[in-house]
Amino acid sequence: MKKRILLAALMTAFATAAQADGVGVYVNGGTTGFGLGLAGGSNSLGGRLVYDTWKRKFDQTDSNGNYQVDLKLQTVSALLDWYPFEGAFRTTLGLVANGNKATLNATSISGTYTFNGQTYTATDVGSYTGEVKFNSTAPYLGIGWGNPAGKDKTWGLTSDIGVLFQGAPKVTSTVTCGAALTAPQCAQLQSDVAAGATQLETDLKNYKYYPVISIGISYRF
Repeated sequence: MKKRILLAALMTAFATAAQADGVGVYVNGGTTGFGLGLAGGSNSLGGRLVYDTWKRKFDQTDSNGNYQVDLKLQTVSALLDWYPFEGAFRTTLGLVANGNKATLNATSISGTYTFNGQTYTATDVGSYTGEVKFNSTAPYLGIGWGNPAGKDKTWGLTSDIGVLFQGAPKVTSTVTCGAALTAPQCAQLQSDVAAGATQLETDLKNYKYYPVISIGISYRF
């Protein structure tokens, strides 16, 4: 309920600001990916809607397993900006629709798999998939420079530094046993996969606070 109220307040603020002195657009890049933003407001108060996305594939090997990771960053942000000195500096409060996630597919090394530090042969494992997700809505708090909708400017620079409070990661995993495994061996494999998922959540716990750093170029209409 609190998130809905905050979102409604942010959207109302943006709608009010967008009817004020100016409207601008901008492109940006940073730790949330590459994005497009729409800004409206005055020299003291503004609102922004921002879409950021980025994808990458890479391999990860540790005691929890050997994985091919498909990382997807995707956020839609509703931001309220306050310019206390009616200049470039701003403080920002926002709410983010958070689609950040990682899909995991187990890969073998020399014909073996590792889960929770235990080694299994390629015939022991039928398939494995996992997913790392965060809260679907997350508050944002930050500071920045540049007013894309400010008066007396056309082109400009904009930047943000802040924290996305996306919550602790949630890891889900599914494994199927190979035909060669007995029922007790299959149960052990599933237990090791579950333990590995729990450990992975612990390893990633610091990502509940996701750093946001971005810089962009703006244009005011």
